Amino acid sequence: MPYQVEIGESNTTTVLELRRSVRREHAGDDIGAGMRALYELATRTGLVPAGPPSTTYLGMLGPGMTTEVEFALPVTDGVLDNSTEQASLRRPEPTLCASIRHHGDYQHIGDAYRALDDWIRCSDYQPMGPPTEVYLVAPDAAVRPGDLVTEIRRPIAAALAVRLQALFADAVSELRKALAEQGFGIMTEIDVRATLHTKLGVRMDDYLILGACNPILAQRALTADPRVGLLLPCNVVVRTDGDTTLVEAVDPVLLLRGAVLHHTDRPEPHAAAREARDRLAAALATVEKRLETAT
Repeated sequence: MPYQVEIGESNTTTVLELRRSVRREHAGDDIGAGMRALYELATRTGLVPAGPPSTTYLGMLGPGMTTEVEFALPVTDGVLDNSTEQASLRRPEPTLCASIRHHGDYQHIGDAYRALDDWIRCSDYQPMGPPTEVYLVAPDAAVRPGDLVTEIRRPIAAALAVRLQALFADAVSELRKALAEQGFGIMTEIDVRATLHTKLGVRMDDYLILGACNPILAQRALTADPRVGLLLPCNVVVRTDGDTTLVEAVDPVLLLRGAVLHHTDRPEPHAAAREARDRLAAALATVEKRLETAT
């Protein structure tokens, strides 16, 4: 089956989420039970479905394994009883996603996953979280197995990296300037090559880690949630790689999404992370442009 990958932002419709455990050997029964519980909860709390349901597997589901699955249903705005266990009502942040549609039963849905993963692997994007299955035409609405339509969505972000045909020292110099222009200060600086040579007698190529921090963005995020300090500063690495110099930056959005506070209901840390990412990307693009012009 030919697959076409599309890129777009996820919507921000309010979703009712219910987390359940799914067993590999009983996946069909467990998923069916989870979906029924999700719709029953929506009915019981007066929330009206506003889109197709979905599942997100939060871990591997190999033979003999059990994993947590997040069942989600877009709903009209409302209030959820706080006593409801393992359920939440939230409006997710917009997220850039790569998506692919699978038509037909689930026996060959692995082909769609492989096609999506292969596309991301060969693209300028990097995955930022587990994939989500959105049931555009679910089993209860399909007359035949061929009528099923499942959209697989995977959060992505453009890779924060540039490869330069430039000397290591020139790349570091231009990077410092570009980061400053984007409002970043250097909080930490680690010369990995010198450190390993001094401490261990190990020789390696040039390798520098700069801990960059934008004070304005940091203040906004820390005021909203002090735990953001666990993720600061944003590391930017400059290293020699063969005949080139590679500059790579940590993705603040990816850090926040993978951290213990990724489910915070405060929007400011997420907004600050997105702006920090945009500014880091702009700095790397500036370095690339200036050094290309110089050569």
